[in-house]
Amino acid sequence: MAVFRVQSQAGEIYNPRYPRRDVMGLLAKKIERFSSPPRISIQLPAHHQSSPFALRPPDRKTLVIDFRWLGYAAGLQALPDLAVPYDKAGLESDGLSFLINSLRQTSPECPVDVVAHRFGVRVALAAVRKSKSKMWRNLLLSNAFEFSAQTLYALDCPMGAHLKIHNLIAEKRSLLPYLFNKFGPKPGPADCAICFGYKFPHSNWSEIPDHSETADNLMLEMGANTITSHRRRLQLFTKLASNK
Repeated sequence: MAVFRVQSQAGEIYNPRYPRRDVMGLLAKKIERFSSPPRISIQLPAHHQSSPFALRPPDRKTLVIDFRWLGYAAGLQALPDLAVPYDKAGLESDGLSFLINSLRQTSPECPVDVVAHRFGVRVALAAVRKSKSKMWRNLLLSNAFEFSAQTLYALDCPMGAHLKIHNLIAEKRSLLPYLFNKFGPKPGPADCAICFGYKFPHSNWSEIPDHSETADNLMLEMGANTITSHRRRLQLFTKLASNK
């Protein structure tokens, strides 16, 4: 399993195992262990703080960067005022953009995908305007805790036009997306959270139901399989139970 941990604190990143060592130097050594330049999957789970988002990368040619920045409980404790974790997510985008821009210098042949979940989407989209490396190819958004107006602002730049973006749409009855849409810091009263759909579609933007086989396959393709594996196990259990 090839997983590298990165912790972001107010936009400064470090490896939690070796916090005083140069994080990019440590990452470069990790990449050098591959026989050929690996695909890099940067994952911002926000809700899996005790284990990586991808427990098992789908292939040996993928290096998962487990990018941690905000405990899941911190977001829940902020209810009903979600402005604090939302603002913090914006700050941590400096850490993500620094990581992606630095990879351009240390490992320019490695393609980069980013998988972001809930408040992690805020981090990723805010990092789009600050990232310069065309190594970043794909962005997968899951249950996105961000609003359409802010997303439009993030994508109105060369990197925003370069990325291929997939937005996994949450079900209307999903509790946490509903709470964010109701209590989150909306730019305007008519705006809504993009976890329920983006108001200003772009040619490089696609929307897919979260509970679908296509969404599962995208998660696997981008190196994130924790949610997918759980869902498939649940589907298998339900199928076996119905056959009894």
